[in-house]
Amino acid sequence: MAWRGHGTLGARIASLCAAVLIFAVLAAPADAAKVLRRGNLAEPYSLDPHRTTGLQEANIIGEMLMGLYTDAVDGKPILGAAEAADTSADGLIWTFKIRSHTWSDGVPVTGADFVFAFRRILDPKMAAEYASVLYPIKNALKVAKGELPVEQLGVRAPAPDQLIIELENPAPYLPELLTHQTALPVPKHLVEKHGNDWTRAGTMVSNGPYVLTEWRPHDHVKLVKNARFYDAANVKIDEVYFYPIDDDLAALKRYRAGELDTQERWPLAMHDWLTKNIPNEARHATALWTQYTSFNSTRKPFDDVRVRKALAMAIDCKAILDEVFFGLYGDQAFSVLPPGTSNVDLSAKVEWAGKSMDERRAEAKRLLAAAGFGPDHPLHFTYNFSTNTDNRRTAVAMQAMWKQVGVIADLATTEAKVHQKLLQARDFDVAQDGWILDYNDAKNQLYLFQSTTVEMNYASYHSPVYDALLRRADGEADVMARGRLLGQAAATVLADVAVAPSYFPYQRQLVKSYVTNWVSNPRRVNRTRWLDIVDRPGPAAATSGNNETATTNEGGFWSWLGSWFSADAWRKWWNS
Repeated sequence: MAWRGHGTLGARIASLCAAVLIFAVLAAPADAAKVLRRGNLAEPYSLDPHRTTGLQEANIIGEMLMGLYTDAVDGKPILGAAEAADTSADGLIWTFKIRSHTWSDGVPVTGADFVFAFRRILDPKMAAEYASVLYPIKNALKVAKGELPVEQLGVRAPAPDQLIIELENPAPYLPELLTHQTALPVPKHLVEKHGNDWTRAGTMVSNGPYVLTEWRPHDHVKLVKNARFYDAANVKIDEVYFYPIDDDLAALKRYRAGELDTQERWPLAMHDWLTKNIPNEARHATALWTQYTSFNSTRKPFDDVRVRKALAMAIDCKAILDEVFFGLYGDQAFSVLPPGTSNVDLSAKVEWAGKSMDERRAEAKRLLAAAGFGPDHPLHFTYNFSTNTDNRRTAVAMQAMWKQVGVIADLATTEAKVHQKLLQARDFDVAQDGWILDYNDAKNQLYLFQSTTVEMNYASYHSPVYDALLRRADGEADVMARGRLLGQAAATVLADVAVAPSYFPYQRQLVKSYVTNWVSNPRRVNRTRWLDIVDRPGPAAATSGNNETATTNEGGFWSWLGSWFSADAWRKWWNS
């Protein structure tokens, strides 16, 4: 027989029981989902791997789509969608056996999906900016230029579980390249059905660890664990959120408040506080990364090497590193190739390396005068940079340094994806630029300055000598000889001052102590698939302004319930 309350007494007892039940449910932690909240550098432009170029997109796309090779916990390439790979003796033909796995909607992943993806990104109708990174594939350049049909691209699938890639030249770096977003598969059945809308939340499917469920622009991207991922049993984190935050101080505040578990960059101004209070969470490591200033050589007077060289020589990068960034930002760059780059002669440097700033400023003024600029006719241009604290402080310092040689620079800042579009459209005079290597080989940096790299050659640098050196390097089988040719190419681009190298920045990541298996690596790749969350404190346990930890409600539900049954609380409630 069911018991029913009667009148006011019954209602109050019933309400008490309901409250107890609700709080008991809310307090139960047994099967709670593991959620990771990651700060991202900027708002993604797209989640279509054929329409993106930035790290902010690669961070997300790499969680969902898995290439023939994928990223290990330390960022190194391991087999992914392929379970085996075989290379011909001459290094020109790579044969892959596709792993037996499906898209998140249950449709099998086949070699045809890869063929479709490679042809799609290299189709000139796609106008994919990043397509040039795939030019090592046979006929890729001719296909991208419309000189050959996509069917003649050197990629084919003789069977559903097989893929063959033919190369123009041997490419020992191919495994790393095939982890890149340009080499990821896309679901042929979905793209053909939905066109460019295939990446919408609720439509997009994945063959990797996570699936897109929500994208709120300028707020967050939410991914959930892909139950059909072939290794789902070993994926510990159930949900991952990416929050676009380009303000480092704002990101740190959210991190300290417990709203973020990881963040791509911590503010240099807070180094002392971080070192004192959370030294094990503020990561500081080298990266395969070069920051430089690009000159738009399609605009006068930046087509004049004297002007480019004068502006480059006037920038005191050491002073910026020491005085603006407290010696913590990175190392001064005299080359476009970062330390640690494999298979290359790294000896080439800009010609003003080793000269004093007085000598450099005097030479900059002489070059500007020779180009027709001086006190009565100063060089006046706009310097564009993307919005974040580091870039803003650098821009202000550079503006002052250019003023010392009689140059007037106006500063213009935009969010990262808008800045990227300005570079792509060549809608700038002088601009902040840089590159994080997609794979550890000098070609990945140097190909940006080739004449054939139209879309991503933001400086519009064209040099027959440079192009010839890279062609010779591509055809050179001997590793040492190839490295010397690549070194000569680096020396050529430095002599022509296509860009002005500035820094080799450090990576500066924040990672909570309860996020485990995070391995810092030069490529800055840390896939959620390998991470775990262990002993995360309660939501109230956030770092306060004076580094005291807010009290965690360890009693939780039981403390609340006990307060209800204290004599005073009971009497007040009963008599209300």
